[in-house]
Amino acid sequence: MYLQHLVHLGTFIHAYTLLRESQWWGKEKLEEYQLRELKKLLIHAFENVPYYTKLFNKINLKPEDINSFQDLQKIPYLTKEIVRKNLKTLKATNYPEHRFEDISTGGSTGQPLRFYVEKGYWRSRLLAYGIIQRKWTGRSFFDKCLSLTGKTHFAYQQSGRTLVLSSFYLNDDYLALFIQKIRKFKPKHILGYPSAITNLAVYMKKKNLEKFSNVKSILCYAETLYEWQRDLIEEIFQCRVFDTYSLREQVALGSTCRYSNYLHMFPEFGLFEIIGKDGKSVKKEGEIGEIVGTGFHTYIFPFIRYRTGDIGVYTSKKCQCGRNYPLLKRIEGRTQEFIISKTYQIIPLTGVYELVARCSTNVIEYQLYQDTPGEIVIKIIKGKNYSENDSINIKKNFQKRLGAEFSIKIDFVDQITRTKMGKYQFLIQKLPYKIDQ
Repeated sequence: MYLQHLVHLGTFIHAYTLLRESQWWGKEKLEEYQLRELKKLLIHAFENVPYYTKLFNKINLKPEDINSFQDLQKIPYLTKEIVRKNLKTLKATNYPEHRFEDISTGGSTGQPLRFYVEKGYWRSRLLAYGIIQRKWTGRSFFDKCLSLTGKTHFAYQQSGRTLVLSSFYLNDDYLALFIQKIRKFKPKHILGYPSAITNLAVYMKKKNLEKFSNVKSILCYAETLYEWQRDLIEEIFQCRVFDTYSLREQVALGSTCRYSNYLHMFPEFGLFEIIGKDGKSVKKEGEIGEIVGTGFHTYIFPFIRYRTGDIGVYTSKKCQCGRNYPLLKRIEGRTQEFIISKTYQIIPLTGVYELVARCSTNVIEYQLYQDTPGEIVIKIIKGKNYSENDSINIKKNFQKRLGAEFSIKIDFVDQITRTKMGKYQFLIQKLPYKIDQ
């Protein structure tokens, strides 16, 4: 699927050759590489990007003042709001107009973000990283794969090797047919949104269906993979679940390997920070903070110290695979996936995601909604055997988990709306979260 977008072979070869070698570099050599790439990006941004020229002059900072990763904190954050307001001045002036490709995020946080990438080149680089990631999971280019993603088509097949099933149709009306297609196709790997793969696993568990004997691995992407989802998927499919972390803004990229569930963050792709609520870098094992990324491949439209809105868990541990990449213990979710108590405490949803599923087998799908501190609305699509006892049990367990700081309400709905990309949102959060509040 990548080859149709491969425009610049030289760019791909350069990136792939580097990655094959650099993944085994020592920590010191990787950090030297990152600092060198960071300095090049900052010089370019100061000289060729009006927004950064103005910003650096305003704070009296020159690129040569940044001589360590700690010095990077002298540069203010780039936010989605700033990008929207400075779309023209963030474009590099030393690139011809035909090199700019206008793209946007999927809008899972409520409003899509528009920005620019370098036409052709960005896909060629992503292809190189994608092949490396594929090797980590033991997947061959020629293996048959099932893709569960946000396509509008009900189902179709690509080049004989990939069966694509739409996440928009993963419900009781179509799942029996989907499973027939999957068994007939006999994929060796499953790729897709965690929510879509979870829906498939829940259905198979509920119907006590036999696992797909051909499936050797599962790769999740585009959404946060939660531990309860990983446990359920591995239980049903009896194979390893791999995870990836990426953003269309190209500021951070990470993958798990076959040895651990830690996300290995590609240092060649960019520099990432985990910033706590005090605005300082997180340094304690297991501590959480917002991921702030600087993309090394974003010269045409630089993203420097970009607040991603994603919450990561810090670890200083090393994976036994032998790579010296910085690791993330896990992605905790997005800033929109934290609820706010009556006293304005920020509460992560750890231990909440699976509560409804644990409390009732008669819920087809559910979603949390918050627009008032201390109030949580649970939107539920009822199964045919749903009763008042299910509601009582769900409310009781939510109250036990969240305590007196929250009141719980249940609303029954006919459907849970997906994003335009077909992604599922566990929480619709209308209240603001700030890392420096």
